[in-house]
Amino acid sequence: MTIVKRLKATLRGMSWTQSCEAGAPVPEGNGCSHVNCSSVRLTTLGRGTRGAVTCLEEPWTAEAGKLAALGILPGVRVRVVQRSPAWVLKVGRTELALDRELAERIRVVEDD
Repeated sequence: MTIVKRLKATLRGMSWTQSCEAGAPVPEGNGCSHVNCSSVRLTTLGRGTRGAVTCLEEPWTAEAGKLAALGILPGVRVRVVQRSPAWVLKVGRTELALDRELAERIRVVEDD
């Protein structure tokens, strides 16, 4: 069972969404293949920018599992608090510190 399928089974009815903010299905195991997806890597956003998580790159990896365990899932809204020396995100009332490697795996659609 892939980590994505395990998360769906665990989080069914909670915060898991079946499609990303761009309308594409959440990837099962080969990454996002939606050609016209408007999502970008989180690491391209500036401090103070808000957005919604669309998907995690390479969702079958342990790193994606770490992000999911921290609550970084498709549909979750985040705000970039700090970019250096670590990436700090505000997710709800929680602030999370991530290294660049983890932050690069998060794809978001920036708020207008």
